[in-house]
Amino acid sequence: GKKSEEAEVTIPDAPDAAIQTVITEFAKGNGGIIWQAMPTSYQTDVSDLLHLAGSKIDPELYDKSFATIARLAEVIDQQQALILNSSFMQGRSAEEMAQLEAALPSIVGLLGAITSSELASSTGLLNFNGQDFFDTTVSQFTQYAETLGQLAGEESMLSNYMNTVVTVVEADDLQATLLTTVPGKEPVEQAFSKVEQRWVPSEMASDWVAKIAEATAELEATSMQDIAANKPQMMGVLTMLDGVLAQIAAAETQEQFDQSLKGAMMPLMGLMMMGQGMGGSAAPAAPMPAAPVVAPSSIPSVK
Repeated sequence: GKKSEEAEVTIPDAPDAAIQTVITEFAKGNGGIIWQAMPTSYQTDVSDLLHLAGSKIDPELYDKSFATIARLAEVIDQQQALILNSSFMQGRSAEEMAQLEAALPSIVGLLGAITSSELASSTGLLNFNGQDFFDTTVSQFTQYAETLGQLAGEESMLSNYMNTVVTVVEADDLQATLLTTVPGKEPVEQAFSKVEQRWVPSEMASDWVAKIAEATAELEATSMQDIAANKPQMMGVLTMLDGVLAQIAAAETQEQFDQSLKGAMMPLMGLMMMGQGMGGSAAPAAPMPAAPVVAPSSIPSVK
């Protein structure tokens, strides 16, 4: 769409300037830069993997799962006051409660960003467009995560990186050792390799093909029969959760709200037990680490 054209930033050829641009742009909230920074074949691999995931899921079950999460976000938004005054919150300090109250809008926003993204529907997976997804969903997701991180008292993750300086320790046409200095942190030295006009962490470049092959094989092995066999049970639990959410949404008094929350325990436990027993339903999540892995590995974290 239009947004991606406007957001298009030129990534320089020189390794230090390239990586510095990616880090500082991402820190400014431009999620699209991560997709742009990927070699073309990596972009194709990620897209192929997500399209494959889209073909390997039960659309009704997958879409209903995300619709339930979207409904949960609506209910949290609608019932914030009753959540904060719930008997389930007793024993928490005033400081913890203030933190939770401040965090709720971002939690709702984060869930909204996920459930309105391409990854939240089978059609979206089948039509996955990397640049659009990173421009919109990844940018939103990062902002909400940043806000939640600040509220939790973590040092602001992204704003530290806005003034990152990357310098060359040594480099030739295909390999570079770069020193990344983030204000207030120890400088980090990291090896990068040039893959199709893009500089990527060497560790990632050496693992990429094997990791993609592994994720592809896992998806290929997903048994449609297994998913079909478990579907009635899964749909039953999701329907039960919908009922619980309807009760929580309908609660007008604190007592009604607390009762409806107690009623949510059984289906939630059932869902968790099924989640552990069903590898198939988790298949669409398999490819995701492939894409955002560019971000953390090119933003060195100090252990």
